[in-house]
Amino acid sequence: MLVQQNVHYLQSNGLEVTDMKDQEVFWVKFPTGYRIIMDRRELADLAKFFKLHEDKGPGVIEMLYRVKKN
Repeated sequence: MLVQQNVHYLQSNGLEVTDMKDQEVFWVKFPTGYRIIMDRRELADLAKFFKLHEDKGPGVIEMLYRVKKN
């Protein structure tokens, strides 16, 4: 259930989230077109990251996330 909540939360913030394998692997597309494949733990981390930066728009959050990831 928590996985589904993360999916809905991210979708409500403008991301496209596709379940590729029984809620274990997800294809995530940001509004800018940046795409990434994530497991459920990474998806949960992304949802937490979005919640941490709720005051910013999806584009800014994506930029911060990509900088953090690299």
